[in-house]
Amino acid sequence: LNEGGYHSLPNLTFKGGMLTGCSAGFLNVAEIKGTHHAMKSGIVAAETIMKRIGRDEDISGKALYEYHTSMHDSWAVKDLKKWRNFKLGFKNSLWFGLIHGFLLNFTQGKEPWTFRTSKRDHEYTEPKGKYQPKVYPKKDNKLTFDLLNNLQRSGTDHDHDQPSHLKIKKGMDEMVKKSLEIYGAPEDHFCPAKVYEHIKDEKTGEVRLQINAQNCVHCKTCDIKPPSNYLLWTVPEG
Repeated sequence: LNEGGYHSLPNLTFKGGMLTGCSAGFLNVAEIKGTHHAMKSGIVAAETIMKRIGRDEDISGKALYEYHTSMHDSWAVKDLKKWRNFKLGFKNSLWFGLIHGFLLNFTQGKEPWTFRTSKRDHEYTEPKGKYQPKVYPKKDNKLTFDLLNNLQRSGTDHDHDQPSHLKIKKGMDEMVKKSLEIYGAPEDHFCPAKVYEHIKDEKTGEVRLQINAQNCVHCKTCDIKPPSNYLLWTVPEG
């Protein structure tokens, strides 16, 4: 889920395109609803395009900035602003978040405070020494299934010989080993498609990161969560 809400909305326009729907983050986390907001963004985008076409303008390669302003003037973004503090209220504790969320039903976005995050997502990833490993029950193949079985149901389809769209950032190759030794290789665990695997060479003892890019379902968690943010998601070959 794109849980950032109002504070995480990006610039909605760029040359030759617009961001609409869930890809832009139009999700009301408090109500766990985003369909209506996504549909509204599509409607506003279409109206913006048709206005330009109606004036016989060539819009190819242009950024239609009025879409961004129209969305921020719409009920959809105003609704997100009303609940802007909901998710971050849970940063303190579960009980604080629940009580604070209840109060927001009465303030309706008019509260005089605004919570903001002070760190990037990957900075919250802590060393494995602070935690105990989780042991999950074996999959029964009736109600629970392993990752690769579920991956087949997703319909993901990439050419096996296409260039990998997942990369290690330049100058950060040492993070492959550090991620495993210090942080327990979280990318091996949070990926829902088993894209990342730390493999140790039995002869040399060297650790390498195997990237199974063809499995990727483009959740983009690896683009924001790994230690030091050392992985990079790029647009895959079409």
